[in-house]
Amino acid sequence: MLPVLETERLYLKPRTEADLDFVAALNADPEVMRFIAAVGDPAMGREGVAARSFLHVGRGLGYWTAFDRSAESGPLGYVGLIPDGDDQDQAQISYRFAARHWGQGFAGEAVARLIRYGFGTVGLPDILIQTHPQNAASLRLAARLGFKQVVGGEMLIGEPPVPAIRLRLGRPVTL
Repeated sequence: MLPVLETERLYLKPRTEADLDFVAALNADPEVMRFIAAVGDPAMGREGVAARSFLHVGRGLGYWTAFDRSAESGPLGYVGLIPDGDDQDQAQISYRFAARHWGQGFAGEAVARLIRYGFGTVGLPDILIQTHPQNAASLRLAARLGFKQVVGGEMLIGEPPVPAIRLRLGRPVTL
């Protein structure tokens, strides 16, 4: 079972079956998906999301739904700390917020908390982010958090393929 994580403004609650419709709706928003994947990609629909949402919980990895602590509203978005390929020591951050919540610092706050969890509780040696090279907001967030581009980390992801770059943050010497 993943823990509930808190920040100054957010509750990050482990994803449940009840969150799947919200995530599928995010994945159906062309604005949200502009740099991620094609709207209508089956992997981004409810069934695709359900199939991968709970696979790695036993390792302390998975997805958290973000809620505003000061309001009794629905979810704002989600963050994930998920495996990066087959390497047990590699994990990547995934995050997505509804467009109406962009520019308010929620993603940065949630990702920073997930990084502390990943290094502290899970004990990861480093954490990766994959993003589209033109996604200026994600690149700024990654830079603010100390991520550096991986040399040779350019790739194509998704179906149809879209360009992505990998950024890495090494475990701090002291936590």
